[in-house]
Amino acid sequence: MTKKDVDGVFTSLIYVNQQRIIPAYETKNFRITDNGIETLLVIPAINAKVSFTGLMFSIYLPWDKFNGNTEGQCGTCDNNRTDDCRLPNGAIDSSCPDMAHQWHVADHNNSQCTPPPEPTPTQPPGCDPPICYLIQSKVFESCHKIIPYEPFIVACIFDACYMDDVTIGCTSLQTYADACAQAGVCIEWRNYTNGQCDFTCEKPKVYNACGPQVEPTCNAWYNFKFIQTQNEFSVMGDIQLEGCYCPPGTTLMSSSSNYCIPSCDICLLPNGEWKEANETWVSNCQECVCDPYSLEIQCQPVACQHQPPLTCDQEGQVKVVETVDCCQKDKCECDVTRCSTSKITCPVGFETEATMGVCCLTYQCVPKDVCVFNNTEYQPGANVPEDKCKNCVCGDSVDAQAHLHIIECQPTECDTHCQQGYDYQAVPGQCCGKCVQTSCVVMLPDNTTHTIQPGSVWIPSGDKCLKYECVNIMDQLIPIQAKTVCPDFYPEDCIPGTEFVAPDGCCHVCIPITKQCNVTKGKVYLDSNGCKSANKVEVTTCGGSCVTYAMYSLEANMMERSCTCCREESTTKKEVEMICPDGSKFNHSYIHINKCGCQRTECVTPEATQVTRSRRRRR
Repeated sequence: MTKKDVDGVFTSLIYVNQQRIIPAYETKNFRITDNGIETLLVIPAINAKVSFTGLMFSIYLPWDKFNGNTEGQCGTCDNNRTDDCRLPNGAIDSSCPDMAHQWHVADHNNSQCTPPPEPTPTQPPGCDPPICYLIQSKVFESCHKIIPYEPFIVACIFDACYMDDVTIGCTSLQTYADACAQAGVCIEWRNYTNGQCDFTCEKPKVYNACGPQVEPTCNAWYNFKFIQTQNEFSVMGDIQLEGCYCPPGTTLMSSSSNYCIPSCDICLLPNGEWKEANETWVSNCQECVCDPYSLEIQCQPVACQHQPPLTCDQEGQVKVVETVDCCQKDKCECDVTRCSTSKITCPVGFETEATMGVCCLTYQCVPKDVCVFNNTEYQPGANVPEDKCKNCVCGDSVDAQAHLHIIECQPTECDTHCQQGYDYQAVPGQCCGKCVQTSCVVMLPDNTTHTIQPGSVWIPSGDKCLKYECVNIMDQLIPIQAKTVCPDFYPEDCIPGTEFVAPDGCCHVCIPITKQCNVTKGKVYLDSNGCKSANKVEVTTCGGSCVTYAMYSLEANMMERSCTCCREESTTKKEVEMICPDGSKFNHSYIHINKCGCQRTECVTPEATQVTRSRRRRR
């Protein structure tokens, strides 16, 4: 007999002649029973009992047959405890645990118990486990006069103080309770241990402190043999012990099962399971029922319902026949080898989407979130070149029919405003015209502007020495500024009464007091198109008197004239750096007079001038 963990359940394993048996089990010599906590072996011929709980064996022997006939680990049966620890040589050992290891019985494995390596330690000071004193309490009072409890208390204190298992004290209480039960006194003691010694049974069974050694089952033959028949076995096993039993109101189906059923009106199945009376089930395509009168199983073939015609017309479907609940039925199944492998080509703006049909992938063209123009896709918000005279973008709205985003266009707004000097002119083939330069614009020092037509010259009214001309240079109208630099004018050098302003209104001139023709110098800033020389520049002029006369010649009978003019005889081209208002710089060339002299020139008479003008008029 032994106990092992079988599928998570602590189970009693009982073997007879190396064959496992299920209690209750009986031969002509002995009976073995088990109640889930204790396994009991009774041998009527010698009136002996052997109890096994997994942690301990208890052997009960009658005095009349075994007085003086025992020795070894169980001691000497003479009701004298002083000689129980006798060694094989007859000597008495003071320690029964040490004595037990001296009685070796060789088996086929030659295995023997090994004595402990160290002597039993002394009891720790102050070790006084309260659970052990439950044995001498009122809980066990009804057994005290039958079974002396003092040795059990000593054993309990020893185990509780020297063993690591905190529940080892429960074993001593269980041993005393079992001894009481064997003597006919059943005691319910576990409820008084504050849960320390509770016992949990495998469901559905529950704990019962005082139950029969053989639990009734639904097997009438079993009940008759092990419970109802009175014989030498029943007399020895007619005691109440703690164990695991079916809950009240239920009955154990059989000794080999763990089913607790409310009624024994059942039909047993060949596999050991059971069905209640009137219960129906299907087995091997048979509809079966547990007949409530005979408790026999009655079966007939399963009735199949008529199935309407089934059509498998989806791509990839094939019709197959299957057996469901014992009936043949048509069923549509998928055969992927029948699926088409061709794919579709989608237009611009659409993409292929694959969806799983009943069996096969189906392909369709679904619109993208784009606009399409000229077979080109445009994302929402992107510019679309649909019309050069319109501003078009791919909008957020979607066309209900085409399912693509709608291109939204607005007319192009042309900027017709042109700056001064430019006119807005249409450009053939373009949506918008452009500003074309039609005149020159001059910016005056007072920040006012004046427009000059191409080829025209304009002289500001406030500065007769300055003139502007609008010229076309490489298809660009550019105002050219020319500034007359007047020679120094000194009235004291003039013949009184001859001062006047030159015909162009710029310079003051006079008939000078005769001076020799020579170079006159002065320093001024040069101006050109609003740009100014960085420094003053030395400018030169020719001035002075030359011999000029007119006289009547008698010989020639006409006026003879001799005219000379004070003119430059030697010049040099020089450059000066100019700085413009925008900070740009460039070099400007001007002529410097090195030497002046009197040179002959044509004398023009008033008559000749008058004749020339008349001829021009006649033309």
